[in-house]
Amino acid sequence: MFQRIINFWVQTFVTERLLASPLFHRMAAKTHHHVSSLTEKGSKHANEFSKAFRENLEKEARNQRK
Repeated sequence: MFQRIINFWVQTFVTERLLASPLFHRMAAKTHHHVSSLTEKGSKHANEFSKAFRENLEKEARNQRK
């Protein structure tokens, strides 16, 4: 029980310190920007791959019918 109380106080203290830190906010903003750009690039590549894969399957299906 005592450990839970100490853990709660420590977590609260750390969280409040991070929320008050301009450095933490800058780091969070940069991280968000990088993750967003990676997600955007990954989504583009995934769409291109799925389009090429679908076209290849359709082409192979047409060749099978001949």
